[in-house]
Amino acid sequence: MSREKVLKSLHWKVSYTYACSCQPRCHWTEIRGRHNNRLGIFLVPGKELLGAEAAAAHIAQQHDHRNISDIRMWQESTAERDARLVQLRREEAQEARGIHWAMGGAN
Repeated sequence: MSREKVLKSLHWKVSYTYACSCQPRCHWTEIRGRHNNRLGIFLVPGKELLGAEAAAAHIAQQHDHRNISDIRMWQESTAERDARLVQLRREEAQEARGIHWAMGGAN
C-alpha cells in the first residue's frame, strides 16, 4: 500500500484508563488514582483486527501501563483524518524550508 493511501485511510484508535504509578500519587486526575488517554492512541494498521481488549493490552504493555480498564476502540472520523493530514502537510512544508521541532527555538 502506498504512503499516500495509508495516510488518507481512516485510522483506528484505542483509549483506556490505567492505574497511576506516580509517587506521590497525582492529585489532578479526573478519576482518582487513574490516568487516561481519552484522545486515543493510533493503532498500527491491522491491529484493529485483534479487537479492543487485545489491542489495548498490546499498547499498554508497550507503555508499561498496568491495570487497564474502560477500553474503547474507534475509527477516526473524516474530519479528524483531514485535520491530521493538514498538520502533516504543514510539518512537511516547514521541514522543507529547514524549520523543524529539533531546532529548540533557534529560529
